[in-house]
Amino acid sequence: MIGLLIITHESIGEAYRSLAQHFFPHGTPENIHILGVQPDEDQDDIINDAIAKLQEFPENHGVLIMTDIFGATPCNAARRMVRADKSAILTGLNAPMLIKAIQHSPAAEHLNAFTDMVKEAAVKGIFAITAEPEGLVCKKSSERIEDVSKSS
Repeated sequence: MIGLLIITHESIGEAYRSLAQHFFPHGTPENIHILGVQPDEDQDDIINDAIAKLQEFPENHGVLIMTDIFGATPCNAARRMVRADKSAILTGLNAPMLIKAIQHSPAAEHLNAFTDMVKEAAVKGIFAITAEPEGLVCKKSSERIEDVSKSS
């Protein structure tokens, strides 16, 4: 098992916990801890809180720390806890990253390979869609849009 520590600004981590409960209604694994950083918190206090969270994990094959924004306070605190083959960080927390991490962390044994797999899910979950899809527009909706534009 690989532990998951989510360190984010304020209550973003709790929102991700709620999202995880949506995808895993029978309960998210016990190997997830969340730390929400408040704007007025001291960096040393954040680091001490994160270390305390790390110590709460049962015996494992490492901990993946996920943060919301690279270079921001949660990430900067997490960076001080990276230890080869013991803890790693992924920044830019998103839903695909979280779901993949939760799905595979209970059986994962190799932190670096696990981190790469979760990162790949995060990146593959990002799409830039800049054109409307062909053949997928709801006719009733488009009719209403046309009706509205004609009445102007």
